[in-house]
Amino acid sequence: MAFKKKSSIVLIIFIVTIFLYHFYNKLEVKKTYFPIKHIEIISNFNNVNKNTVSKRSEIYLKEKSFFNFNIKNLKKEIEKIEWVKSVNVRRVYPDKVKIFIVEHKAIAIWNNKEYFNKSGKLFKVNKISKNLPKLNSKNNQNVKMFNYLSSFTKHLSKNNINDKIIKIEENEIRSIKIFLYSGININFGSRNIDNRIKTFFKIYKKLKSSDLKKIRYIDMRYSNGFSIGWK
Repeated sequence: MAFKKKSSIVLIIFIVTIFLYHFYNKLEVKKTYFPIKHIEIISNFNNVNKNTVSKRSEIYLKEKSFFNFNIKNLKKEIEKIEWVKSVNVRRVYPDKVKIFIVEHKAIAIWNNKEYFNKSGKLFKVNKISKNLPKLNSKNNQNVKMFNYLSSFTKHLSKNNINDKIIKIEENEIRSIKIFLYSGININFGSRNIDNRIKTFFKIYKKLKSSDLKKIRYIDMRYSNGFSIGWK
């Protein structure tokens, strides 16, 4: 009986020891050394939701050590947020993380689904709502279409022409047409677009302002000239 009693006591002590060991380990796992106490988010926010950035950063950095958290993974998490173009993360000793955010700046709309940024890169958001030039094509020519936009816009500025692009369209046979706020539509065809754009501005400068108000379209598809359609 004494042996059984002694065995029972030993078993109880063993079980309690195991329990205390696991309990202590759990406490150790939960304990974070050098915790992050401050998160500073730096950006000129226009479209990015700052609250979304704050929450996602807090969730990722929760219970992580100042020295051991993965900067690349945090950047990837924040770059998933709408309108975020790039992220830079810095540790500031002893317990602060600084997050620098650069937003996309939209300058045009691609096929009513995506935006172009200033560099000509496409990015998606849930809702297209900006009043910007529209670039439409069924031929997956986003790079060329962006280049036409850039070229034509530079010529407008260079020639001090107070007009803007509403839309650039490319049809099934890759013929380009540009629609301006002034009401003038220019048909450039599918060949030598860059040269035809230069020729268009040479023609435009020679037209009188009174004539420009009467023009409905200018057709640049001719090899040795152009045609004008009047309102």
